[in-house]
Amino acid sequence: MEFSEKAVVLQAFGSYNCLKVDKFPLPPLDGNVEVKVECCGLNFVDIYTRQGFMQHYKLPMVLGTECVGVVSAIGCTDRNFKVDQRVVCFDYEGGLFRDTLRISPKKCYPLPDDITNEQGAAIFVNYLTAYFALFELGSLKSNSTVLIMSCGGGVGCAATQLAKTVQNVTVVGVASEGKEEAIRANGVDHVVNYGNWRNEISEKYPNGFDVIIDNQGGDTFNFLQTKINQLGTIILIGANTSIQDDNKLSTFNLLKLWWKTKYVNPKNLIYGNKSVAGLHLGVLTEKEPDKVLAALELMYKLLREGKIVPKIYHKCPIEDIVTASKLLAERKNVGKVLLTVK
Repeated sequence: MEFSEKAVVLQAFGSYNCLKVDKFPLPPLDGNVEVKVECCGLNFVDIYTRQGFMQHYKLPMVLGTECVGVVSAIGCTDRNFKVDQRVVCFDYEGGLFRDTLRISPKKCYPLPDDITNEQGAAIFVNYLTAYFALFELGSLKSNSTVLIMSCGGGVGCAATQLAKTVQNVTVVGVASEGKEEAIRANGVDHVVNYGNWRNEISEKYPNGFDVIIDNQGGDTFNFLQTKINQLGTIILIGANTSIQDDNKLSTFNLLKLWWKTKYVNPKNLIYGNKSVAGLHLGVLTEKEPDKVLAALELMYKLLREGKIVPKIYHKCPIEDIVTASKLLAERKNVGKVLLTVK
C-alpha cells in the first residue's frame, strides 16, 4: 500500500486533540490524477467537519477541501492535464490536506503560471462562493446596497471586493470588534460590530438591503429575512452560529440550529417581493462544472486586472494545523488562512 507521508488526519469528531499530522493511505492511481501538494486553503467547513457537522463521514479521514499543487502522475485518459502542470484541486468532502494527493480529474482545475500558489489556494472556495452568491443568485446591480455577515472572513473579504467591481454599490459589513481598519481597507463602506448590529442596521438601513450574504443561519437568518429590500435576495451560505467552542458538535445542537432556522413563509416572500436562496459550492461543481470553470477563469481575469486581490491573513506549515484552525474558529482572521506543504 502507498501512503501520503504527511496528512492532516481527523481521528474522531471533537476538539483539536482529534487532529494529527501523520501518514495516510493513498487510493489507487487508476482513474485519478496524482498531485504533489504545495499549498492548502483552510475553510470553515474544515471546522464543521472536525466538530462532527457531517457525522456520516467515515473516520479516520484526511481534512481539507482546497489545495494547489503540481501533477506528478496520471492514471486516466483525461487529456486536460499533463505531468508537471499546476492545478487547483477542490473536493467538498475533504481529503486534500496532504503532501501527495490522488484525485479525480473532474475535481482539478488548471492554475495559470502567472497566478501564485497562495493566490490559487485563496481564490477557489472564497471567491467562487462570493461570485455565485452575489451575481448568479443575488443578481447584483449598480446602486445596490449589500450586507455581508462575517465580512472579515475569507468569503466576506472576497464578496466585498467583488461587490465593489459594480458601480455605486454600498457594502455594509458585520464583523468582530478590532477588525474595522482592515475591513475598511478592503472596501467595506460601513462596518458594524456584532455587539449591537441588529439595532444599528435597522436604524441606518430601514429599507433593508438588495443583497444579503449570510453564513450564520439560525436566529440570524430569521432576522435577516426581515431586512430584505423590495426585489432583494438573501443567500444562505453556511451555519457558523453552530460553532461556539472547540468541542464536538452534539446532535442536540445540530437539531437546535435547524429548529431555529425557521421555514420560509411564502406569504412573506410574495408580499415582500423578495427572494431567499441557498448556495453549496461543492454541489455546484458537480452539477454545473462548466459554469464553475468559467467563473474561475473570470476570477483569474479580475486578479490580473487588479480588481480583486486575495487577502492572505496567515500562512503556516501544515504541521501547525491546530494554530491555523483556531484563527478561523475564534474569528481572528481577516482574509484567508493557508497551509504550506514541504
